Amino acid sequence: MNSISLFKDLARTGFHTSIVTTYSVDAAFYDGSLHHRLRVYGSDNNILMADANMLQRAISETPESFGRAGTAYALLPISVLGAFHPKISVRLGSDAGCVMVGSANATAAGWGRNREIVGQFEWWRKRNDGEENANRQLIRKAFDYLSKWLQEAGLETVKRKLDLIERDAAWLFETEANEGPVELNDGTLIDLLCEDASGGPGILSRVVDLVGGAAVTQLVVLSPYWDAKLEGLLGLIEALKPEKTTIALSAHSPEFPVDQLHRIPQVSFAGVFDGNDGARFIHAKVFVIQTEDWDHIVYGSANCSDDALGLTDLAARNAECSVYRRLPSGSALELLGLDLSSTIDPSELMEPTKELLEAKPGAPLPLGTIEAAGSSLRWVPSERIADPEGAVLVIPEGEFAFSGGRSGSYALDLPTKPRFPLIARVRVNNGTLTSAVIVNDAVSLTHAAPGLGDKRLRSAFAKVELEGGDFLELASLAAIIFSETPESRRKAAKAVRSIGRAHGKGTEDGDDHVVFDYESPEAFREAMSASAPSKGDSSRLNFDDPDAVNLLRIILRGIGQADDEEDDLYRDEVPDGGDGADGSDGDNNSDQSGEHGAGENGDPPPREPRTYRRDEAERQSLDILKAVDCFEAYIARLAAEETPPPRKLTAEVCFILRLMVEACRRPLQVKEGEQRDQLFALDLEPKQHDRERAFVVRVGRILQRLWQGSKSEAGLLSRISIGQHQTELPFDCFALVALTRWALARSVMAVADHKQAALAGFVTKSAIAIWKASQSWPRLDQEAELEFVGKLDAALGIDREETELLLKHYTQLNQQLTNADAS
Repeated sequence: MNSISLFKDLARTGFHTSIVTTYSVDAAFYDGSLHHRLRVYGSDNNILMADANMLQRAISETPESFGRAGTAYALLPISVLGAFHPKISVRLGSDAGCVMVGSANATAAGWGRNREIVGQFEWWRKRNDGEENANRQLIRKAFDYLSKWLQEAGLETVKRKLDLIERDAAWLFETEANEGPVELNDGTLIDLLCEDASGGPGILSRVVDLVGGAAVTQLVVLSPYWDAKLEGLLGLIEALKPEKTTIALSAHSPEFPVDQLHRIPQVSFAGVFDGNDGARFIHAKVFVIQTEDWDHIVYGSANCSDDALGLTDLAARNAECSVYRRLPSGSALELLGLDLSSTIDPSELMEPTKELLEAKPGAPLPLGTIEAAGSSLRWVPSERIADPEGAVLVIPEGEFAFSGGRSGSYALDLPTKPRFPLIARVRVNNGTLTSAVIVNDAVSLTHAAPGLGDKRLRSAFAKVELEGGDFLELASLAAIIFSETPESRRKAAKAVRSIGRAHGKGTEDGDDHVVFDYESPEAFREAMSASAPSKGDSSRLNFDDPDAVNLLRIILRGIGQADDEEDDLYRDEVPDGGDGADGSDGDNNSDQSGEHGAGENGDPPPREPRTYRRDEAERQSLDILKAVDCFEAYIARLAAEETPPPRKLTAEVCFILRLMVEACRRPLQVKEGEQRDQLFALDLEPKQHDRERAFVVRVGRILQRLWQGSKSEAGLLSRISIGQHQTELPFDCFALVALTRWALARSVMAVADHKQAALAGFVTKSAIAIWKASQSWPRLDQEAELEFVGKLDAALGIDREETELLLKHYTQLNQQLTNADAS
């Protein structure tokens, strides 16, 4: 089989959704590395499904590792009769899908240190290899298998994520999942054996049916774990009646339940993978059933245990997923790289250093799921909780009683907005304390995964973010960026209705989902008057437009946005999981074998600035001027309308401000033959021949209209609504205020020593007036604001000396305004 780096495979675009399942939970690995790599390469709609008991243990042992759980990705505890044990990765895009099924947990050990086995199935709309139909069916089958638990979670958050998948991966729902094995080009068969622990025929029974009564010449089993009495192995032998049974074990450390050897006297043992990396822990689970005509292979998550496989007369207790292959006789072992020639005498076997697979007594009562929206929490109890009435929520802030809700859920309102990540338990009415879960925040998860927007913008954003494209090139897409869709207009009209209803100006029957919004930033500021100044650390945005979410991420990449994470993005080794190493598939011991994957956090390598031909640079310069013109026309149109401006305006203002500052401070590099030159798209200060190219002129005019307006119209930003669920300044609003003041300070600095004193005085006076208008929004923490501004300059490559001068002007402007207010 071909080797594959699971971590490296994530470094591909084309997918907007990821669903990952795991038994062992390594939050430091998923939260800090795997999830971040998914997001950087375009997958925003992410779900991690984990065994409830193992998740409870991870929360208890390393609560600090779940930094983004419930806000940047949904985290769902899954409870079944035994263990939730499948190891599946599903990635979906508008034109592509990829499923991996195997033995690897989503841990640093599983993805980097252990010897694992994985099957990969891909479909790409533009790729035809003759197996696209088979792969589509298998992808749909894996998705349907996981959807069962996602739908049962009962969370609006998850429902919305599934809705996004249905909308943005429509091809998946045009495909029927296969009911049995499908044939590939080479005549071999493939299928997924999905066990949901619901009492139906287990994997063992299905394998017996697939073999179809043919005489089995040899049964080969490779399994890291066994049940205590070898019931799974004995069940296989009894059902298949092989002429020979071979157990493949690590040649380096042949562990097996020695005390049960008397039950399998006819079984032989072989040592495998005895090389330079022979010490690597073999976590792969493989069954090979050889017949005269075919080799049948089953590999994936299922160990050789009765809980995993079931018996012919006993249902499995675990949820498992394995790949089935039917190959020509005699080809399986070579394909798998299994050499059984090195035999092991039973006397050489070692007692297992890890516990055998047994039911774990005393597991905590599963809680179910909890989601938050602002300070409101909704609990969907697990089926194991017989009487949820009278239950109380237990969180670090205290205990709070639930009240009966609808559709089997229970709700409460906390006195203050919770801080995330939020770890919660529930105390039921008999005093029993449930397992711990991470609360999923509906608002943050909506912003983290807004869905797909304009295809042209997605392509341009990916070019800037992943391929070293120039931020200034986004100017050519200004007409698309500064546009309104019917959906955005509908939301604006809805905001008008909600504001009216909040003021008692009428109601509309049947519209239960209208949100009562703050009608202006001033109203929001008043509501937050007792709050501490914003440090820009909110994970929330005031909009959910997918293009605007992605645009803001591009604008502020590396500057300190809420999802500002470090990761080994430009390396393909799995980062070292440290203490978060993979636990076994049946106990609480970590894998102690093998080499640790190298990896160290660091910034991405610097990219060389693009060079342009003269005509390209002039065209780029013209695009930037057109973008500024387009934005001015756009805000003039918004100002003339009665409806509030779209909430995505905050991101659009941030974009035009960064574009203009970058255009006058970072020159386009021109190369014609051996000649090199530089071209600024905008002049920093007015030139006599063309004032419309001057940054201080254009940015002053734009900011005045946005913040101050005129005698006949209010400032456009004073009319923008802020969601009622917001209990702290959304990050886009923090960035808007900071970028506004950044641009103002740069304007004042540009004319500070100008020969026309009147111009300098006018610019400074206007800047102070606009700065004052920006104070109608909630306060910014001064230290955090200055740090943010410094990072803005650094992102443009501006030298530290100039930045220090800018910060001096920044502070002086703020002080002048403070002095004016005091007098």
